[in-house]
Amino acid sequence: MEYAEDIVKQLKHSRQTAIFGAGIMALGVVNCLLQPPYKLSLLCCLVSDKGNNPAQISGIPVLDFAEAEGILDKDAFIIVAAIDKNLNAMCRILEQHGYFHILPLGYEDDLWSLLRGNFYREQCVKQGKPYLCLEDELQNKNVRVFPAFGGKENEPKTISIYTAKCHVDRELQEDLSRYFWEIPIQVGAALTEQRICSVCDNTGENISVKNRQYCELTALYWIWKNDCSDYAGLGHYRRHFELDEDGIKRLGYSDIDVVLTIPIFDFPSVGEVYARDHVQSDWFVMMEAIQTLCPEYLPAAYEMQNGNFYYAYNMFIMRRGILENYCSWLFPILFYCEEHCTGERSTYQGRYIGFLAEHLMSLYFLYHEKEYKIVHARKHFVEQ
Repeated sequence: MEYAEDIVKQLKHSRQTAIFGAGIMALGVVNCLLQPPYKLSLLCCLVSDKGNNPAQISGIPVLDFAEAEGILDKDAFIIVAAIDKNLNAMCRILEQHGYFHILPLGYEDDLWSLLRGNFYREQCVKQGKPYLCLEDELQNKNVRVFPAFGGKENEPKTISIYTAKCHVDRELQEDLSRYFWEIPIQVGAALTEQRICSVCDNTGENISVKNRQYCELTALYWIWKNDCSDYAGLGHYRRHFELDEDGIKRLGYSDIDVVLTIPIFDFPSVGEVYARDHVQSDWFVMMEAIQTLCPEYLPAAYEMQNGNFYYAYNMFIMRRGILENYCSWLFPILFYCEEHCTGERSTYQGRYIGFLAEHLMSLYFLYHEKEYKIVHARKHFVEQ
């Protein structure tokens, strides 16, 4: 299946297409849409003020509104590529200049995820790798929703998909009742007396006290040590797997090993973007940990570092045996990083263990990609 077919058709059939923005988000969008399966002819990157912006992005000229007059028609299809908090203001600016055929595309936007999915599938095909879509796999005629009469071979597996929540989470307005199958788990429960979930990460064997650095990984550790379902999964209070009850039931009868989200696209490379957005020395410590604890992963680590894709959010659904193996590999590396990463940090950069773990998950499944049946699921990001 192709993701977001209607939008893709609009993009491909638009007489003129331009990007509004010339920052980090625009860099990724431009480099995605210039390549297959899109191969769009982008007229320009439009900006309000050329000031500190580059003269061009991957060969696409950066123009202000005055320079675009006479070049960019008012009925052009304008893709707004910016961080989510700036989208509404940028759309209003376009409307003030007479442009109304607008497609907002934020970093967390569900649509941007789907457009990346089409692009990532194309890259997989180019490299001779499979790209499996969860929806397609669950509709496979070989997936039986009910076991064969008189047999136990096709009995369904137990599935527990947790959603990490914290007492400081922001209030959300969206109705999320369709995710009734999720199991809320309070993370960082050891750091507060307030209780918001019946399942807390400070029970049983746990690392709840490390939540400020480990983020949702304190839930992962709890699942590893305290849950025994055949499949276990993890999402977030604002990020949810797009699954329904029937899909979960089908997953339990399937031969799927791992479910991951559509990867993030980092340009010019994963390693360079990490150095730009986070503390680069933490990355070096992570690579040192890999070399020290599991050197056989080092070539794949460099491949991931120099590539353009990684699995974000520490979101997954995977078979119990794979979860056991993954966590047994992951947490010693994270403990090494916690011991050796130094320096003052902001509250945001204090979540460095969570950031590193996203890339370690990408590394792990890159290294084991031929062993497991890995499928990709759509996720939904909840706006505030």
